[in-house]
Amino acid sequence: MTERKDTKGDLFQVGTDAAGLESFFAEARAEAPQPGGDFLARIEAQALAEQPAVRSGVPSRAAQSPIGVLRQLRDALGGWAGMAGLATACAAGIWIGVSPPDGLTIFWGGDAAALGTIGVDPLSSFDLALMEG
Repeated sequence: MTERKDTKGDLFQVGTDAAGLESFFAEARAEAPQPGGDFLARIEAQALAEQPAVRSGVPSRAAQSPIGVLRQLRDALGGWAGMAGLATACAAGIWIGVSPPDGLTIFWGGDAAALGTIGVDPLSSFDLALMEG
C-alpha cells in the first residue's frame, strides 16, 4: 500500500550501478586520509607560539596577600560608589531615627506607629509573631 509502483524515471535506481559504486566506497573506507607533513609542522608552530613562556623558579603563593573582608564588601557593593551610598543611607537612617523632623509626624499621625498604641506588648514575642502574618 505504501510502495510506489512508478519507479521508471527514478534517479536512484538500484541495479548494476550500485554494485560498481560499492567497490569505490569500500576502497575509500579502507584508506584513512592522513594530513601532510607541512600542515602538521604549521599546526605545531602555531601551538608552540600560543603557549605561555616558561618561567624560571617556583612561583611563590605567599607573596599574594589574602583578600580582606572590606575588599570583598567593596567588590560586592559595586566599588567605592556603592559603599559611599550605603554609608550615606545608614547615616541618614540613624539621623532620622534619633531626631525625626517635625514634618514626618504628618505621615503617621504623631505617636500612632508606636507598639503601645496598636495594643501589642513589646515584650511578648508571641504577639509580634501573630502580627507578621
